[in-house]
Amino acid sequence: MEESVVSRRREYEEKLERDRQNLQTIKDAMAKSAALSQNMASILNSFEDRLKRLEDSVQPVYRRTQSLTRLQDNVAVTLRELSSIVEYHHVADEVDQPIRDGPIVGDIETYLKLMDRVDKAKGFFAVNNPGSMELANSMETFKIGIEKLLKEFRTILQQNGKIVPVKLMMDMSGGNNDDDVLVEHLPGRIQDTLTKMANWLVNSASNTEFLTVYFQSRSTLLNRSMTSLREAVRQGGANVPTKKPVSAKDTPQRRPAGNIFRREATQRPRRMSMRDKVPPAGGSSRNVPPPIEESYVVPTISGKDWGSVEGTYAFVTSCSVFYQLLVSERCLMQAIIPVQHHRICFQQLMSTPLDFFIAEGDNLNSAVKRVLLRNDYQAVMSGLKILQHLQQLLPQYQELMKGLTGDPAGRVAMLTSQFENTCHKSLVEFCDYVKSDPDKVSNMPKDGTVHEITSSTISFLQQCIELEEVIGKLLLPHDPAAQASTTCKPVKRALGTYFNKVLSVLTQNLEMKSNCYENPALQTVFRLNNFHFIHKSLTKSTEVLLILEETTPDIEDNYNDMIGRERMKYQKVWSKALNSLMVSDQLPRETMSKSERESVKEKFKVFNSELDDIFRIQRAYAIPDENLRESIRQENIELILPFYRTLLERYGNLPFTKNPSKYIRHQVTDVEKILRSFFDVSA
Repeated sequence: MEESVVSRRREYEEKLERDRQNLQTIKDAMAKSAALSQNMASILNSFEDRLKRLEDSVQPVYRRTQSLTRLQDNVAVTLRELSSIVEYHHVADEVDQPIRDGPIVGDIETYLKLMDRVDKAKGFFAVNNPGSMELANSMETFKIGIEKLLKEFRTILQQNGKIVPVKLMMDMSGGNNDDDVLVEHLPGRIQDTLTKMANWLVNSASNTEFLTVYFQSRSTLLNRSMTSLREAVRQGGANVPTKKPVSAKDTPQRRPAGNIFRREATQRPRRMSMRDKVPPAGGSSRNVPPPIEESYVVPTISGKDWGSVEGTYAFVTSCSVFYQLLVSERCLMQAIIPVQHHRICFQQLMSTPLDFFIAEGDNLNSAVKRVLLRNDYQAVMSGLKILQHLQQLLPQYQELMKGLTGDPAGRVAMLTSQFENTCHKSLVEFCDYVKSDPDKVSNMPKDGTVHEITSSTISFLQQCIELEEVIGKLLLPHDPAAQASTTCKPVKRALGTYFNKVLSVLTQNLEMKSNCYENPALQTVFRLNNFHFIHKSLTKSTEVLLILEETTPDIEDNYNDMIGRERMKYQKVWSKALNSLMVSDQLPRETMSKSERESVKEKFKVFNSELDDIFRIQRAYAIPDENLRESIRQENIELILPFYRTLLERYGNLPFTKNPSKYIRHQVTDVEKILRSFFDVSA
């Protein structure tokens, strides 16, 4: 056990010795480190002293160098300013000739840079040497440059501006106004050049004379484009003949006096002249219309009725085209003219063309009134067609012209209002004319056929269907019942009221006209023909019938009843003949008394005389409608033949006379043949 203790002690002592040695090693290292740190501190202190001495020696040099650099910059600036001043003195001489020569085609930027140099020189001398010769020279050169720019501006507009092709304008008028019909008034590079010139003139020269050049040039071209369109439409035959209301098989072809629908095909009104009423474009009276493009011919319009006033279709076409051209001109102006001048420039640009447009509308309105004075109510269709297009385009014109001085949109609205007044008055006058058309024998058809006023009135109503919205809106303010209607559209009810009023006064007039005939049968045939024509026209034109039924649901039944009454009245013409055919129920004796024989002779004699007289008179009567004519003939046959057959069977074989052929002149088939020849002048 002692050995183990000794062994452990020895281990502890050896370990302690090793630790002492390690500790001594560490102390030696720390001493070396402290010595090194002290040496480094000494070195750094020495370096710091040297840097301070270096800074003290360099600082004066730095300050001197900075001062010299500032002096050098001042000299450079002074030299530049002196160079500019010297240059200002030579600018007028250097650029005078190039500026006098004017801009080079396609290189406006170089010219504008020359103008900028002159402008700066002018500004310098105006501030630093106001009374100098250099200022006067600069101002003169600058003025010449402005004149050259304005001249170039005008030349570019005149050389590159062209009227819009007629074909393109017809494409504009043929579709919706929202369709994109592109109009390139000027090539893109030309627009860029004009834009640069306009911006420079406004921003650098404070000059607005180019605005007058611009709007006069564009206004003149717009006027020429519209004139070209009008002339092309008129020369192209776009004033279409109106529809023929009655076919040849319905009414004999004749032209009685007092025709209220004079067709253009037979009578062309005098062409309106714009010279007296319309001011010339650009203040010049020498405004010759441009030639019509030979490569494009305006097609003749078919299937539409533009009324009897010449120029109607041309004006309707120009309504939409003028609006779209104004829109395109505004877009072009916005691309060229600085924004602060848009309103005044567009105002001036559209002023003269708008004067032409309004004046043409006024002339047409006056023409409609003049034609109506001749009782040619086909002119109403002209006015209504124009009014329809004006009403459709008025909101767009108002939006386009919003904010412009002088209220140009109000002028379009006033023109629309004038046509509204004219059209409403003409509708009222048409109804009055139908009501009071004079009852003259000279105006009456001798054969009792359909009267011209009947066919014309029905044609008028049929044409009104195409414009029912326009007409209905015109009539609605004067129809309180239609305004209060809850069962149908007020506009349709107002139109239905008007249609019924027209037909009512027409019916009354026809009944009065029939009294011009002395023969009651001809009176009845006349009324029957006209009432049947009205009824047949209504059944064919379902649109007119539907409008009439808005206020008179039984209108068709009413005319059926009138036709039925006239048929019954017509049969009275046979009263005397029928009385002669009446026989008693008692069978005759083979041996007849003298009085009986005389009675039978009288029956045949009266019937033969009546049949001959009625046939002689009524074969000249006309019933144009084949179905009506055949039905009347058949009614005559069904009315007469049974009684005549009975009379013939009863007495035909009895010896009531020694000369039977004298009294029995017709067999049953002969009478039927005669009755089937009624209303046939060739029979």
